[in-house]
Amino acid sequence: MTKQNKYTDSIRKHLRCFLCAPFFMVLEASGEFILPYLNADMIDRGVAVGNTAYIVRNGLLMFVTALAMLIFGVLGAYFAVKGSSHLAAEVRAKTFRQIQKFSFANIDEFSTGSLITRITNDITQIQNFAQTLLRGCFRSPVMLVGAVCMSFLLNPRLAAVICVVIPILGLATALLIRTASPRYTQMQKKLDGLNNQINETITNERVIKSFVREENEKEKFSAVNQVLMEKSISALKMMILMQPVSTLAINVTTLAVVWIAGRQIMIGGMEIGTLTAFITYLTQILTALNFLANIFLQGTRAAASNRRISEVLETCPDLTDESAAQKDRQITGGGIEFQNVSFTYSKKKDPVLKDISLKIAPGSFVGLVGSTGSGKTSLISLIPRLYDVSAGAVLVDGTDVRELSLTKLRESVAVVLQKNTLFSGSIAENLRWGNAQADPEELRRACRIAHAEEFIRRFPEGYDTDLEQGGTNLSGGQRQRLCIARALLKHPKILILDDSTSAVDMATDAGIRRALEKELPGMTKIIIAQRIGSVIEADQIIVMNEGRIEDAGTHEELIRRCSTYQEIYYSQRDEENAAV
Repeated sequence: MTKQNKYTDSIRKHLRCFLCAPFFMVLEASGEFILPYLNADMIDRGVAVGNTAYIVRNGLLMFVTALAMLIFGVLGAYFAVKGSSHLAAEVRAKTFRQIQKFSFANIDEFSTGSLITRITNDITQIQNFAQTLLRGCFRSPVMLVGAVCMSFLLNPRLAAVICVVIPILGLATALLIRTASPRYTQMQKKLDGLNNQINETITNERVIKSFVREENEKEKFSAVNQVLMEKSISALKMMILMQPVSTLAINVTTLAVVWIAGRQIMIGGMEIGTLTAFITYLTQILTALNFLANIFLQGTRAAASNRRISEVLETCPDLTDESAAQKDRQITGGGIEFQNVSFTYSKKKDPVLKDISLKIAPGSFVGLVGSTGSGKTSLISLIPRLYDVSAGAVLVDGTDVRELSLTKLRESVAVVLQKNTLFSGSIAENLRWGNAQADPEELRRACRIAHAEEFIRRFPEGYDTDLEQGGTNLSGGQRQRLCIARALLKHPKILILDDSTSAVDMATDAGIRRALEKELPGMTKIIIAQRIGSVIEADQIIVMNEGRIEDAGTHEELIRRCSTYQEIYYSQRDEENAAV
């Protein structure tokens, strides 16, 4: 997405707001330099000579003008708020849709906290600038030019004083903007860090409390918060300086005008009403300059936010269907093959998988075992293309997954990851993430296979039981079983369980495996397990070690020849015997 069409689509869609806002603000500004002229005329020709009729007539004219200004100002502000709100909402929607296209690698590149900051705070900065711009981009110049012209009309000599102040104030504003721009960029980056810290702390609150690390987290947050505060002060003090600079300019210029005008009044060259109007125009000129300066300063901050939003919108997702030559192909068998696969999460890091070659027959039951960090989760993440291989190829049903539609591939592969994610809502609503059209009988069947129905029945509201965010009102084993049931509702050809029964007892674990074999015999099942007992009956057990396949075979074959497998098996058996 180009920088141009990021906003132009929204502007075209709501063109009425973007035209009406400045139009009404210009009309309102026109009254700003008409009122002082009418007031001066009323003082000099009405009040000074006691002409009551003239005072009443000009007073009524001023009242009508002020009322019209009020109406135009309200309309201008309304359309400015409406236009900027629509603009922000649509850019936020575009950004969110873009993030939904990102691969895991893209998200890792930005970080979760940074993406949250960009889609909230950065877009809010753009919205605020758009609103300010719509209200002041024409109003302030019109007020400035109109007030200058009226000043020259009233007294050219005094107006010359203003022509000296304007360039000085403009130069001061330019210097402030130049200094502020890089500081705003740094401030937004530090806000990313703060959001990352908040996200990590809240997500892991239970772990923090269990280890009594609250004070440590408070210290970490305070450090990040302190840095953000310092960067914010550094950036925002540029805006703070604008007000004193403008006030000084107004006071000095007013003093010069009153001194010059006082001498003219003393010799009869100027009337009191004219001086009053002139001072009003002077205030309007400097106010307009101050408002324009604020627009530029706010624009500097919005420009920093715009660059950050553009980075998201212009990032090409790592995983797309552009090179998919067989987008319409359906997966029917579920056979998998790894051909000399190597994989790394970052080009700067060492590979986590090295030269993996492996075949998994359709409908087979395969176990993956190995020490932590051996590459098991990385290996199975390549099957549904959560990541792309760095070298080699992954084939499903004999076709490279990069040639298949991402949607069709992932519809055929169900993955229950290590982290069991449930959402706010009922149990039934969570299960229907697997199949939105699933009827109650389908829900019950999936839960029976996953051994979840037994605990669901114990809830008074059954499948309508509300879950808290993350399913925190369930035990770890209950969450795991619901996630397995949800995956089964997809009716996948390939089911991947990444240590997804670690929180259930061994009897329930065995029951789930038996149910899968009995109810879904044609489904390819890959189970990553820490317990050998979970995969001991597998058709093939893959033993991984430091990113490579050390050996593969049945339990009987591996217990005879694979030292790593022997070590894992006997250590677990000894632990079980000791527990008994």
